[in-house]
Amino acid sequence: MGYFEGCKMPETMPNNQASDITDLLERVEKRAMEVINERYPYVVDLMGDTPVVIDPYGHYSREDSTVWLLLLSRVQDNKELYARLFYLRGVGTKLVQDRTWGYVMRPVIGKQGWASRDEYDREKMCLEGYRDEVIRLLGALGSLPLADMGWNK
Repeated sequence: MGYFEGCKMPETMPNNQASDITDLLERVEKRAMEVINERYPYVVDLMGDTPVVIDPYGHYSREDSTVWLLLLSRVQDNKELYARLFYLRGVGTKLVQDRTWGYVMRPVIGKQGWASRDEYDREKMCLEGYRDEVIRLLGALGSLPLADMGWNK
């Protein structure tokens, strides 16, 4: 798919940690493509070289999959931000509606998610440079009438 080609790791990150993250990204992308190929094999044929926005964790968390697809589609032109959000979602992060923020990110801890809250807290730091943009996007998604459309079911 190539979504993560050219994404840069922080300069302060040790090479072995950057390699670990690259391996995780590849596993997340592979997992997402396996679901697509298994359930919707015609999508790749229909789209050709056009990037397809997929939810790498949608198989495990259907209730917020549409919101994630909307979020990822809104940032797909920013490969760095897209890759970081894709990574966090792919390992196991849910979007939960919040009255103040629109949506907030919540980690899934356990077998189908992060090993611990500490691991998630460390890894979510990859969004630090995009904090304001992510807050704006999550707020905008919170104002959409998704529940009225039946998309979050």
